[in-house]
Amino acid sequence: CHSLNNNDSVIVWIEGPDSLFVNQNAAFKLYLSGGPAVAGGFNVAAFSGLLESTDSTTYVDFGELTHSFPMVFVGDTIFWEFNYVAQGIPGADTIYSVANSVNLDGDPNDEDQWNFGENFAVNIVEEIIPVELTSFVAIQNERTVVLSWSTSTETNNAGFEVQRAVSNDAFSEIGFVIGNGTSAGYNDYSFNDDITKPGFYRYRLKQIDFDGNYKFSDVINLEVTVTAFSLAQNYPNPFNPITTISWQMAASSLVTLKVYDVLGNEIDLLVSEIKEAGYHTINFDASEYGSGVYFYSLQAGSYIEIKKMNLIK
Repeated sequence: CHSLNNNDSVIVWIEGPDSLFVNQNAAFKLYLSGGPAVAGGFNVAAFSGLLESTDSTTYVDFGELTHSFPMVFVGDTIFWEFNYVAQGIPGADTIYSVANSVNLDGDPNDEDQWNFGENFAVNIVEEIIPVELTSFVAIQNERTVVLSWSTSTETNNAGFEVQRAVSNDAFSEIGFVIGNGTSAGYNDYSFNDDITKPGFYRYRLKQIDFDGNYKFSDVINLEVTVTAFSLAQNYPNPFNPITTISWQMAASSLVTLKVYDVLGNEIDLLVSEIKEAGYHTINFDASEYGSGVYFYSLQAGSYIEIKKMNLIK
């Protein structure tokens, strides 16, 4: 369909990424200018990668991409789009091209001209793992689950969305920990999750890049248990006028929580009901009481404990 000799007046070139991950699919364009510049055709081949047609103007024949029909010039340059799929191992590949500029008079020897394009080299590399997670663990510390994880490398790491699921429920976000962007060194992270009741908990991390891409970690499982009854010291102490009283229960029980003055007189009944096993808190508002020493008493079944607190106004 053209003469035997190529002509430098015809200019052919390929544009696209010159570095791809293994098996990555990328968009390319082949351009043609010069010659009679009435219409044009082309042929593209790759040494090891795959070529794919993107529309009806092109098709693949025996692994090579060519035009379905001559494309008419609009201006002095025309182009065709195609996809290239990189080989499955790291290394180098080459995309070859040739194009023909014709005058559409039906005579391939009458001023029709063609030329090779410059070989287009593509470097195929292993996919970069944005964040390499080296550890992810969960440990119960009384009523807190301490999540800890480490990374050995980070690339464009915006941070970690911490997600939790109770038993077989769906995961939900419970917090976010800011990442270190791009780092070649080890980084340690932690997050504390306050638990209100025992049970089976599942945790995972959603690592998010600055461009919005994300990747989930493996899921870790933890059974949160309460092994004993205990009454915590109120906080803050001394207080004015509100303080928080906390306790934990190993089993469901009728709970009575009372406040007494220094003479042993009951001045407030904070709790009198059945509570489930787990961790509980309640606020005590002493706005109507004067400064001094007070006591609070917790009874849950056979368990009884009394602690002292100081109100300072």
